[in-house]
Amino acid sequence: MTLLDAAEEARARSESIITWLLETERLRGARSTLFLDSFARRLIDAGLPLDRVSVHIPQLHPQLAGRSLLWDREAGGATEVGYEYSVQNRQVYLASPVRLIYEGGPEMRRRLDGPNPEIDFPILKDLQERGFTDYVILPIHFTKDRLNALSIATREPKGFSYLDLAILKEVLPAFSSLLELRQLHRTARELISTYVGRSTGERIFSGTIQRGHGEVMHAIIWFCDLRDFTAMSQCRPLDEVIDLLNTYFDCMAGPVTARGGEILKFVGDAMLAIFPCSADDATECGALGAAIGAAEEAYGGITALSEVRGAMGQPPLDCGIAVHIGDVMYGNIGAADRLDFTVIGPAVNLVCRMESLTKTLDRRILVSPEIAQLAPTRFVSLGKHEMKGLDEPREVFALKEAAQVTESA
Repeated sequence: MTLLDAAEEARARSESIITWLLETERLRGARSTLFLDSFARRLIDAGLPLDRVSVHIPQLHPQLAGRSLLWDREAGGATEVGYEYSVQNRQVYLASPVRLIYEGGPEMRRRLDGPNPEIDFPILKDLQERGFTDYVILPIHFTKDRLNALSIATREPKGFSYLDLAILKEVLPAFSSLLELRQLHRTARELISTYVGRSTGERIFSGTIQRGHGEVMHAIIWFCDLRDFTAMSQCRPLDEVIDLLNTYFDCMAGPVTARGGEILKFVGDAMLAIFPCSADDATECGALGAAIGAAEEAYGGITALSEVRGAMGQPPLDCGIAVHIGDVMYGNIGAADRLDFTVIGPAVNLVCRMESLTKTLDRRILVSPEIAQLAPTRFVSLGKHEMKGLDEPREVFALKEAAQVTESA
């Protein structure tokens, strides 16, 4: 078969795959692993002797530098792995053909069998030992010159033919377009969720984007603030302050999200979160236990962190946490071209004022009467106290265990 014949045959065999990609798979929205599995099997139906396919995509993500999809014929499907930014400094990446593709290198083919195998990367040695005979990796082009990589490998003794590679290259533009569309959608969802929270992000994606559009929600409101942050930030380098805040928010945010809370915003050294619930089942639905459990774990985390910092000669950290329950307005607020999706209302104002009392009363966790009455055996009253912006003093409560510890100290 001449190269011209191979090109014509490749166009004929690839036509159904391209149609499937652009007219059918584009509308399905299947998971990436299922998408790759279907793609690999259609290539096999077109005649390619595939035993392994991998796709490598750099990520715009706060934690992950990249993701890889790996299809393996023996395993019967595809898997996905995410790689943190630290992998870029590891030998496994530095000595990888993927790095060369990311850096603009050309496609690469290596025969792994015969008298003179081309084994110049660790991955190729591994594939050779597993019986693979041929390996090809080539760039996948996204818009704005963003490069990704796709590799194929086979155990076929003859390796890949010119026709095999011609079919692959014929379908690659359609595959690349669909892959980029999926990646853009995923990146948008993940970034929105990262910055506004998963639940809020889903609301935005579902169309809740008009200014003033929102809903009244009953929820437990959870608010924390780092103590003496202003003094610490004025006498320390900015990068150290940022690291300090990130470490502190890890202690606060982890327990909240792990228990189903939704973090709405970080304001300087403060964090606002909610645990949605209906008006009559905060205890039964678990929101109360989740919110109080998050407060206890968060304070335990900050205490442990302070001990570590003390051992290193660094100043300790302390915080106040306030918990209240009530109706809030949950929706879009802001200027015409700059919106914030958050909660507002008297309940939010109250929980912020309550937190300011934690330092005055020497308590780390305070709750409102509305919270205390849901589990009266767990809380003790600290009396009524004036709060800025409120007409009358408000009663506040502390966890009994915390109160006892403080009083006996």
